Amino acid sequence: MKRFVALALMLLVFACKKDESEEIIEVLTSKTWRLGLKDLNTATNPSGASSYYAVPECEQDDTFLFKTDGTLVITYGTKKCDGNTATTKTVSYIFNKQTKELTIDGQKFNVTEENKTQFKYIKAVPGTSGTNNVIYLLQ
Repeated sequence: MKRFVALALMLLVFACKKDESEEIIEVLTSKTWRLGLKDLNTATNPSGASSYYAVPECEQDDTFLFKTDGTLVITYGTKKCDGNTATTKTVSYIFNKQTKELTIDGQKFNVTEENKTQFKYIKAVPGTSGTNNVIYLLQ
């Protein structure tokens, strides 16, 4: 009987243990995000030349909802960058836990920080004097 109880407890523990990728996806899908204007943790920035994505005023009221089915719903706020912008747009996303790579609508980014207050991802772009890391913040 003791063996059965021990085996049942072990199965329960392993069945309830969350996969790390699920936890990261839970962070990403835990809330509706907005583009961040101020980095809450500069320690996670990459080395080398970096600049923050300059969020235009017309994007500051947009929201981003990552769903668990791999879709991202972007809801455009009242400030429009283009008069013909729809209210929402749905695109696909994939997060690769092993490579820390986030792909949004075919564009690849490297994730450097993920927590419930800030999600930081980077895109390396060629510049005149080498590569520049553009830092995107979701808060």
